[in-house]
Amino acid sequence: MRLKDVPRRLGYVLGAQWTRDAAWAAFTILLARRSPETLGQILLALSYGYLVKTVADVGLNDFLLSSFARRQSRPSVLLAQVTWLKCAMMALALAIAWWVTGNQGYAPDLRLVVMTIALGFGMDGVSESFFALCQARGRQDVELRIRAPSAVIGIGYGIACVLADAPVLFIALYKGVESLACMLSALSALRRNPFKGFGLSGLPGLARQMREGIVFTCMAACAMFYNKLNVFFLKRYGGDAAVGEYGVAWETVDGLSVLVSGALLGKVIFPLLAELWDRDREAFRKLAGGTARSLWAAALALMFLIIAESDRLLPLIYGGGYTGAVTAQRLLAPCIATAFLHNLAAYAMIGMGRHKLLLRFYLSGLAVNVACCIVLIPMQPLEGAALSLMFTKVWVAVLTVGFFQYALRPMSWREWLALVTCAGMGGSLWWLFRGMLPREVAEVAGLVPMLFLCWRWRPPTPFQKETSCREGELL
Repeated sequence: MRLKDVPRRLGYVLGAQWTRDAAWAAFTILLARRSPETLGQILLALSYGYLVKTVADVGLNDFLLSSFARRQSRPSVLLAQVTWLKCAMMALALAIAWWVTGNQGYAPDLRLVVMTIALGFGMDGVSESFFALCQARGRQDVELRIRAPSAVIGIGYGIACVLADAPVLFIALYKGVESLACMLSALSALRRNPFKGFGLSGLPGLARQMREGIVFTCMAACAMFYNKLNVFFLKRYGGDAAVGEYGVAWETVDGLSVLVSGALLGKVIFPLLAELWDRDREAFRKLAGGTARSLWAAALALMFLIIAESDRLLPLIYGGGYTGAVTAQRLLAPCIATAFLHNLAAYAMIGMGRHKLLLRFYLSGLAVNVACCIVLIPMQPLEGAALSLMFTKVWVAVLTVGFFQYALRPMSWREWLALVTCAGMGGSLWWLFRGMLPREVAEVAGLVPMLFLCWRWRPPTPFQKETSCREGELL
């Protein structure tokens, strides 16, 4: 079968992503308008949930993508072995989360909310192995058919609970409903494919096979901790309402980041890079360079819009009780560029086999994050939480993108000059005109150079490859 091109694959991924994003946006807005404290409790539970999912993943998804894409293992056997391992790690992570919430003195109701959502995320971590197989085989259409209905069912249940003014614990069940629907659909899809055994006998062999995968585990743990550690500090020094305000500020930035780093880079570009490094390094460099240029252009325009429009968008969407979130969102705006470019650079480094160096970059980022959280959040909880994450992400991005540029030269000095020039022109025009012309006119003037760069660096011509996986087959 000929896989048509990157846009077709991305379209399937975006279909699933946008369906969930639309439902999640409605859910978040309703929670925010209900009360900052309710939103803060759900977002705190989500932070624990992401950590449980990271432990359940065991950092194996990138390892699985590489193995499945390169046809280096029997996929049915590997998938079965990894599922057993992930279930065991999920149970361990849930036990640790229960102990930590008790040690932190959380109220019993809040502990139950945390554990309910964390269980759902742990189930997501287990099912990610199946979706890694779909992505490696170019079957993003299967992922769409499973993820989109599951998100509608789960988050739709949560929205119904909010509208019915149900207790927070009932609302928190939305994640378990979504994850259970997802897992059942994945099992149903596997039954239609040749799948053999969930035996335990192969686990020692898996341990030997995934020695290099330990590096991915450590990277995933570092990234998750430095993304979520500030929320735990903010809960301690600012309370549930401050966590809610931070969540409102982070929602747009994180949504845009996940859209690109998760959908385009993680599920479409990375499987291609994993194959190309061994087979065609010039194609690898061209794909990485074209993607980098497009991402830089898009990141500039999105950052500008967030900085210019946060003071109008946040109150309009979430209500007037989140004025403090405006400053926090502006401080978080650079995270869009770092997410776009860092993730591309990180996936390229993994494809090049430089994952050990990448781990060192992540460890340094975790150290920076801990220091920033200790110093900044006690002084100014909300702004300090935003700055802690922004400084960390910029630091890691400087290291990874710097190595990416040094090793591959994906962008020429002329392209870097064009990038800086358009960014400088846009910022200068906005600053110059915003006191002289209507606000909207000044913003359009500032946006024009960046939109020109988006057009100039639009995505490259779709790229095609052959695969032996027939339509309808995963394994």
